[in-house]
Amino acid sequence: MHSAVIILICTGAVFFVRGEPVSEGDGVHPRSPRVKRAPGDTERDCTATPQYIPSTAKDTTDLLRRLREGMQSSGHFAGSIQAYIIPAGDAHLSEYISERDQRRAFISGMSGSAGTAVVTNDGSGGGKAAVWTDSRYFLQAEQQLDCNWILMRQGEEDVPTIEEWLVSELGTGGRVGVDPQLVSIKLWEALEEALTDARIRLFGVPHNLVDDVWDDRPGPSQAPVFPLGLEYTGKSWEDKISDVREKMTDENADALVLTKLDEVAWLFNLRGSDVPFNPVFFAYAIVTADTAVLYLDTNKVTDDVTSHLRLGCATGASCVQVAAYDTLLTAVEALAADSTMRKIWISSASTTYAVFSKVPESKQILDASPVMKMKSKKNSVEQQGLKNAHIRDAVAKCEYLMWLEDAVPGGSVTEISGADYLQQLRSRQRDYMGLSFPSISASGPNGAVVHYRPSAETNRAVTTSDVYLIDSGGQYKDGTTDVTRTLHFGQPTDYQRETYTLVLMGAINEFLQVFKQGTFGIRLQQAARAPLFSYGLEFGHGLGHGLGSFLNVHEDPYFRSTEGVPVGEEGTFITIEPGYYEDGQFGIRLETLAMVKEADTKYHYNGRTYLTFEPVTLVPFQEKMIKFDMLNEKQLTWLNDYHRQVRETIGPELQRQGKDDVYDWLMKNTQPFETSRITSSGAQPVASVFFIVIAVVCSIFST
Repeated sequence: MHSAVIILICTGAVFFVRGEPVSEGDGVHPRSPRVKRAPGDTERDCTATPQYIPSTAKDTTDLLRRLREGMQSSGHFAGSIQAYIIPAGDAHLSEYISERDQRRAFISGMSGSAGTAVVTNDGSGGGKAAVWTDSRYFLQAEQQLDCNWILMRQGEEDVPTIEEWLVSELGTGGRVGVDPQLVSIKLWEALEEALTDARIRLFGVPHNLVDDVWDDRPGPSQAPVFPLGLEYTGKSWEDKISDVREKMTDENADALVLTKLDEVAWLFNLRGSDVPFNPVFFAYAIVTADTAVLYLDTNKVTDDVTSHLRLGCATGASCVQVAAYDTLLTAVEALAADSTMRKIWISSASTTYAVFSKVPESKQILDASPVMKMKSKKNSVEQQGLKNAHIRDAVAKCEYLMWLEDAVPGGSVTEISGADYLQQLRSRQRDYMGLSFPSISASGPNGAVVHYRPSAETNRAVTTSDVYLIDSGGQYKDGTTDVTRTLHFGQPTDYQRETYTLVLMGAINEFLQVFKQGTFGIRLQQAARAPLFSYGLEFGHGLGHGLGSFLNVHEDPYFRSTEGVPVGEEGTFITIEPGYYEDGQFGIRLETLAMVKEADTKYHYNGRTYLTFEPVTLVPFQEKMIKFDMLNEKQLTWLNDYHRQVRETIGPELQRQGKDDVYDWLMKNTQPFETSRITSSGAQPVASVFFIVIAVVCSIFST
């Protein structure tokens, strides 16, 4: 009984705050009950007469008409389909996708990275259209969808799943279509099981129906692929493939099929620019005991790539062959038909159903890719590269924050102009290759949209009366960066300072944790959420994510994970980014990258190694936003130690680059805070202490 209670608490099934149960992701502020807000200039109101549709929404009426015509009589296979599913991803199930792959965004107008659209066809030109997305994109969806679309708010009460909705809409005997190259194995199987029970058939449509109505769909990228040197990767592609083959031997796998773009790029020490913000290129790979085949647009293979991969060498374990990108499915079919190939390893998380369906179940090894795990644990060169990249990135970020303090009171800064200037500052740093994601430069209420991206329609001034959130990052040859700070350039309200301090306390609590090797992220996140919970507040997104070495800004491990790559592995990097969002008012997020390292413990029980987090992001927190009487002594000590590390690491780099004015600003903004500014124990409710204790207990039970 006691262990069951601990498991429920550790996994976050129910949280008790001041005696009341609060479900994770509820997002209801006790002082601000959920009410229907007036649409104003930003959100649609489909119940009004006439309907109110903001200028940020896309008119999809004609597109839906044409799509339904294609569903009715497309000729792609016998018979019409009554529903068509449009996922957000590409053929590699990527988070960030190229413009030509943004089919869900094109057909609906909703551009958030997460979400699935479903369009039904009643046979007479009509039907329904719905988009499922999570709490990060609720506000964005209301701003971008017209009234042809139903917004399905995943995680909220009484919101049906896609399968449930299709069953209720189609009844028995319906036909549902989807492009199998855009659907994960998990989603296909869940859909098929639910629909089959209702006698609805699921079809893989061999040609994408959205492409048929996308008249000006962009063409494929022509950007070349380029090698990344050993001074950045720390390990040759030959050694990486050798390590992969060892893992294959351990699992009795005769072949490994890689479909994830960052895994292919990492394995072969190659980079590209086919996907915005991610230095990857469209490719697959198949590795066997004595071959390695890279499937890509062969026009992208430069002389440097030819030399790097030794493409002219004879067939053998140390050679790479290249083949056309669109021949992958045929190659997998041939592999599956080969009697010498007894087992084929396919990634359970990143393989589409189109690839999966080519391999008979008897030959499948369905598990996390070995490359995913290898890539997440950085070698010593990658570790140092990420630290160096964050030092240079901090120079740009500190220069930006100093500039904002001078420019904002003059009224000349907007969300877009601020983000553009920060990009300029980053571009002056060595080995800069571009942004790592679209900058989230958000003033006032826009900060409450978790993945907000300023546009001409939404661009607000950064003023002395609003909270300003800046979440941004850069791609450098030696590492990828992602950092968020929240600031006020006037006089913040007491409530803004209070919520900011709760978020800061959560970040500090997380950095103070010591945990066992092998601990998964889900066991470690409650310490960061505890201060907000104790005030009856919370945030609806994950606590953090892994970061690539000049690769994707999001990778394993994740704090939400219960399997795959644990956070508790020395040499992994993960962001710690608690936040708080008040709809229509402001948003607060504090994101700092951490490296997992060995903790300096007095004892080592049974020879075990214990781990902790080391800050890698080195950008100061704004003093005026902190209510020091809420901190305890341990938290204040951590904050002073962190600012000392910022001074000692970033200060010399500023001087080396001749940025004396920024150096002076940094020295001023990292002065130690006196302990007299806090109470003897910090104004933290008992609930906060409870959750910190629970975090420790969860770590104990995690392995």
